[in-house]
Amino acid sequence: MARDTRPAVAPAAASAPDATLTGRVTRALAARTAVTLAAGVGVAVGTGSAAWKGLEHQARLAAERIGLAAEPPPRRDGVYLPDGRFRRLPTVPRNLSRLRLAMLGDSSSAGFGAADEDFLPGVMLARDLSARLYRPVQLSTHAVVGTGAADLARQVEAALLDGVDVAVVIVGPNDVRDRVAPAESVRALAAAVARLRTHDVVVVVGTCPDLGVITPIPAPLRQLAGYWSRSLAARQEQAVHRAGGLAVPIGRWVSPGFVGHPELFSPDLFHPSGEGYARAVAVLSPAVLTGLGSAVSAAVAAVPEFPASRLPDGHRSADAGGGRSG
Repeated sequence: MARDTRPAVAPAAASAPDATLTGRVTRALAARTAVTLAAGVGVAVGTGSAAWKGLEHQARLAAERIGLAAEPPPRRDGVYLPDGRFRRLPTVPRNLSRLRLAMLGDSSSAGFGAADEDFLPGVMLARDLSARLYRPVQLSTHAVVGTGAADLARQVEAALLDGVDVAVVIVGPNDVRDRVAPAESVRALAAAVARLRTHDVVVVVGTCPDLGVITPIPAPLRQLAGYWSRSLAARQEQAVHRAGGLAVPIGRWVSPGFVGHPELFSPDLFHPSGEGYARAVAVLSPAVLTGLGSAVSAAVAAVPEFPASRLPDGHRSADAGGGRSG
């Protein structure tokens, strides 16, 4: 099946045919994940071996276990005000400067699986930042369902064209799915971070989630998926730091909490639910505040393993205002 390169957008109220189509796309993506992972092992062990046949069977079982998404992912880009109000048009009170937030990456950044606009990761993040910084936050979502790090270059240029002060990136699972060479995936991510940093954009990257917590993928295929995703995340973290961004290890800080909590998954049992996305936002927001150099970034102290000593020099010296006014 060809990769879905359309932006992850849809009207708030989707028709039944659209919901069915999106469910099929979700199921196909999940099936492709399992089959491709099994194929990667098959190359190593030989497609005629008993091990390969067992993994192939597990891949088919995983595809059957993945449920259907209830509706297409919603979208609510616009301006979020400190008092909680929302405006679709990019207009803000004259006495307040806006912070421009861009969501880049794949379905995890777009919020695929969240049934309600209020639980999209970009929306939750924009609201939290607006309340903490007491300034309007303009949200723009450029993330695309089904893509990998190779698509970041296009997304970055779109974000720069719109204007951006803070970019949040979540990417990686689809590169694991497609067995993209880790070095190639990490190189594309690092280039995207470096490009944004040349424009003084604060960049926060949520590294690849741990695919080992997705129970519809049976063992031992699930363990292999977990190993590959954790390995990619470790490389991403190092590359992002070298490129001047801030890396948030989603696989270490968030993914373990999904084990034994089906309510954190969407109906497809593959993507997070709105509540699951809230767990990710809880660790992404402090990192953004740290990157902006705001006084309220002290909240990051509540997040383990995020010492200020690991921040690039440009982030440590950022002024309290953070970002550029629009």
